[in-house]
Amino acid sequence: MVKVVLIGVVAIFLSMAAGSVRKEYGILIAFCAGLLIFSFSLGKIKAMIETVHSFEESIGMNHEYISILLKMVGIAWLSQLAVSVSRDVGQSTIAGQIAFFGKVSMLLVSVPVLRTLIETIGGMLA
Repeated sequence: MVKVVLIGVVAIFLSMAAGSVRKEYGILIAFCAGLLIFSFSLGKIKAMIETVHSFEESIGMNHEYISILLKMVGIAWLSQLAVSVSRDVGQSTIAGQIAFFGKVSMLLVSVPVLRTLIETIGGMLA
């Protein structure tokens, strides 16, 4: 965590200094820092997925539901990353469209869970 914070703080100062010379340099530094921090996150994400899979095996949960949950988390993270980058470069319109598409994608991915929930409720009421 300390590495990520240091990278972020250094990138902020470098981006501000380089941005005063040419705005493109500041954006490039911020983008590279974002990619570097994201690469640190990938190792943590892998560990989290392994933990979820071990949890899934221990309780005997259906693999389909865990897969859907992980897809939704991935869509949320990628959408947020794209929205943040778009807003950082001043493209708020594109950021809004990416956010909307991410929400629709998560809704579509969750359809099997919603179907099962509705079937379960219908079975209880019948």
